Parts: sequence; structure tokens; C-alpha cells
Amino acid sequence: KLQNIPAPGAGCHVALLGAANLGIMAGLPEQQIFEDIRANIPLGDRRLPDREISDAIKKAVYDKDNMVSEWRYKSAPVINNGNAALQRILDQSKISEEVDLWEKSPIRFDWQPEDDPVNFLLAMFEPSDLIFIGERLEPGIIGQNIRTMARWIEFFQSGGKAGPFIIINPLTGKSAQKKNGDGETLRGDGNIKSFRYCLAEFDNLNRDDQIRFWTAVKLPVVCLVDSGGKSIHGWIKLTDINSADDWQREIRQKLYEQGLIPLGVDSACSNPSRLSRLPGHLRDTGNFQKILWLAAPEIRSGNQ
Repeated sequence: KLQNIPAPGAGCHVALLGAANLGIMAGLPEQQIFEDIRANIPLGDRRLPDREISDAIKKAVYDKDNMVSEWRYKSAPVINNGNAALQRILDQSKISEEVDLWEKSPIRFDWQPEDDPVNFLLAMFEPSDLIFIGERLEPGIIGQNIRTMARWIEFFQSGGKAGPFIIINPLTGKSAQKKNGDGETLRGDGNIKSFRYCLAEFDNLNRDDQIRFWTAVKLPVVCLVDSGGKSIHGWIKLTDINSADDWQREIRQKLYEQGLIPLGVDSACSNPSRLSRLPGHLRDTGNFQKILWLAAPEIRSGNQ
């Protein structure tokens, strides 16, 4: 993580928390974490203030002290009356406006929506992850719409523009049979390498109630994305989902069918190669797809 911190002005702020999280999780002294981060920040357009490093470390300490122990899908209750359960969740929320959502974001993003793609990828993926970004129906092509996170960062930082959708989980880069049996693909459910996230969105819930839902529901949400239309896409962090069988049993059958779908979440969201709106893309309507709330997910691999 230290070796992959970008220069100030190129996504450094988001990467600081990832390195700080690992240092705190490893039990290192805060001063050592500070010195390690400071020594590994490349030269950029400006010198990063010590305060920004200290704030990242303080946030990492807070997250560790307040982190809910591992969330288990098997412990989630089966919802029989979805409308009543949804209303109880909405009633628990104290906010319903976008500005309040921004104020409560663990990562305070002070960049423009055009900078969302780089900062989003840095927060959510690892440099070697193969990621699809493109149009809804186009085939996956390695080196074009399927690239490593590091290559996508270079692409966007050089002014590149990509399609409006991103597959929520990293890909293997190897062909697999399509679900319908009609040939092979590089971007389907059979191509998922790591089952890190699932997605939830509502089709028939007004925007204020969507904000209420996402600020009150007891789920390990790591990112909320404004679709640039009527919906908010919630990225949910997964633990101990290591295979398609795990996904079918713990995510499809328990999380979605017994929990989220009765609450009104779109049932089409329940596959691991689900497309989400890529933050930073400008839609034909003139609206940006953008980050509304962002938390650095718990580190998945590697050392500080």
C-alpha cells in the first residue's frame, strides 16, 4: 500500500486511509505509521500537509474501535412483511438530503465529479484487479474495456473517457461459458475472480427515502453512487464468499431472497457480475454519475 500511494493531486488522499488502516490493523505505533506514509508519498503538485496524514490515521483508529465484528449473512433475519420492515428502517434514519449524506461520508471527497473514476477505483480495488468498464451489452475485450485497476488509473489520468458501467467484482481474464450456453464470455458470472461486493438499488423508492434507507440499514455499505438518474447504487462489502456456491447460498438465497428483495430492492441486482454506474461519467441528460458517500473497504490482501 505504501508503494502504491499516488502523488498529491492524483488520488493521494484516498490512498492514505488504506495504508493507515493496514498499519493500525497490524498494531504498529501511530508515529511509525505517520513516518512510513510520509516517507512514501511521491512528489506532486503540492506538499501534502502533515495534518492530512494525521487525519487519516485518526480515522483508521476510529474505524477499528467502532468496527462491527464480522457480519454474517446467516444471522440476518428472514423478512416476511417487506413493507413494514422497510418502514421501520426508514423511520430510524435522521437524514434524507444529499448534503447531509456528504457530511457523514467517512472519506471526505473534495474533488470534482470528473475526478470520481480515479478516486473511486483507488478506494475500491487493488492495482492488479482486472476490471470491466464499458457499455451494458458490449463484449469484454482485454486491454480495451477490461484492464487492471492500475491501467485504468493511467487511462483516466491521461484524459481518457470510458463507458458508463463497471462490473462490481474483479475478473479472471479467462473465458467462461455464458449462462445461456451460447458461446463464451470474459465478463459474466463465471468470470469472477474475487467475490468482494454485491449491489443493491431500488426502482420504486423516492430519492429521499433511498437516502434514509442507506443511512439506517444494518449492512456493511462501502460506497453509495448516484446513478445520474432516479436511483442510488449501494455497494455492500462481502466476507468469506469464496466461490459461486457461496454466492448462491449466502448472497442470492439469504441476503437477497430473504432480506433485500422483500424490502423492494431490484431482484436483478443479485448476480456477482452485476453492472453499476461508474462514478464520474456524464450522462446524456447532463447529470453526472457521482459518489455520494465513500468508506475505504477493509483491506483484503497484501501488507502495509
